[in-house]
Amino acid sequence: MVSYATIRPVWQSCAIVLLVTICVVGCKSPQPCCDPGLPARELACRTGVTMQKTPPCQQVIPPGVVLEDGLSEDEAVLIALSNNSAFQATLAQLGMAHGDAVQANLLMNPQYLIYFPTGAKEGQYTLFAPIESYLLRPSRVKVANREYRRIGETLVQNGLDLARNVRIAYADLAVATQQAQLAQEALQIRGEVFDVTEKRLEDGDISELETITAKVDRLNAKAAAGVQDQTVAITEARLATLIGLTRLPTPLLPLPLQSPTLRMLDEQQLIDQAFACRPDYNAAKWAVAAASQRSRLSRWLFLRIDGVVDVRSDPGGRTGGGLRFDIPIFNRNEGGVIRADWEVNAAMHQRDAIADQIVADVRTSIRTLRQASDNLRVLEQEVAPALVESLDISRKGFADGGTDYLLVLQTTTQYLDAKARILDQKAAYSRALAELERAVGCHLEAGLVDYETLMEVVDVPLAMPKEEPNEGTESDQPDTKPVDAAPEDEDADKHTKDLADLLELDGNH
Repeated sequence: MVSYATIRPVWQSCAIVLLVTICVVGCKSPQPCCDPGLPARELACRTGVTMQKTPPCQQVIPPGVVLEDGLSEDEAVLIALSNNSAFQATLAQLGMAHGDAVQANLLMNPQYLIYFPTGAKEGQYTLFAPIESYLLRPSRVKVANREYRRIGETLVQNGLDLARNVRIAYADLAVATQQAQLAQEALQIRGEVFDVTEKRLEDGDISELETITAKVDRLNAKAAAGVQDQTVAITEARLATLIGLTRLPTPLLPLPLQSPTLRMLDEQQLIDQAFACRPDYNAAKWAVAAASQRSRLSRWLFLRIDGVVDVRSDPGGRTGGGLRFDIPIFNRNEGGVIRADWEVNAAMHQRDAIADQIVADVRTSIRTLRQASDNLRVLEQEVAPALVESLDISRKGFADGGTDYLLVLQTTTQYLDAKARILDQKAAYSRALAELERAVGCHLEAGLVDYETLMEVVDVPLAMPKEEPNEGTESDQPDTKPVDAAPEDEDADKHTKDLADLLELDGNH
């Protein structure tokens, strides 16, 4: 029979731990800032299309997409963001980061030690509450929040990369389809020329050799048309894989490539735009913020303090309290501090490398776009009209017997080559535009946006980390002391303060 005197110390200790837990949990501290809709909203703002999540082993056609009337470029991007299995798989990383953020906010469980009364020995009930977990929880939550945002921005960049790849594949399919139509036009022209040569051979105006040459040209055009049809099938399969519609029974019918309609933008303005809202650069800044917070946290990971409540089961019911803590004589996590400092250094260099890559991407894309636009303007406005007129004159002259077949062959070849070059330049323009939009981080036809406007649209609760200096600050230089040399307290405290000031964010959202 268990007496009340025996049970009372247990209830007393449980009441104490409950009171302490309520006080700690009720204190104001950073909370996990998890937003599962972040990638979808940012991609919608940047690309103009709203993605959907597709369950595994399924293929869906998003609302508003009608494949029978032709597949537009934006429809292809929308289908890809909703169906591409590789991209959908990466979205699971955001859920994992959500779990890490929630776990970082949880408190460590207290420990309860019980010695049952045996013989002359009285019972003892001891409660250990890990105080350091309460003290370090805000820093852990800040690290988790920054990691969550880093992963979110990385997923947005993955979506932009997928959109770029889809636009390029779409341009390849569209130009292949138009080149197949051009190959059929070339076959028709060669056939008409061959019919004229047959008629003139019957009239005795030309030799049989010229007839054979025209026949060979027609056969070559027929072979080229067959090859181009296979090219269309190959590019269609490539695009279907990217957009996730590999089991679609009907072929994809892209719309014809159009002439450029986007006005040329200033190169420096595009670079500034890319620095303002490109997701991988933002992810790199969040990585620096997370690494800096981890570096600050690493200076306290050696800390272990337990609050102790001890209850005796003697008739007097004595209750005592105290602390149990590690004495940091041999281990103050010196190696972890050095590693954390170098992780900050690596994150900064990675951010700078992405910044350099942004400049290279924008400059290469905008100059390729200008080159394709200039070439296309010359071909469409100057070369093509002259060749059309020349072809008509030569074909009429050959039919009337006043023009040699070699001249007809030359003008026909020039005309077909010019049309093929126009298609190639249209495709080059579309590819360059896709690369430029990926480099800048937004859909250029919708106009440039700044990062503050983007954040208002996506309604992000956690502010973007501020830019930190790249040179001339002690915080940029990690501690390079030997592993076996413990850092001086003053230097460690100063470095901790530098890291705190480096990327100080409001963690109480």
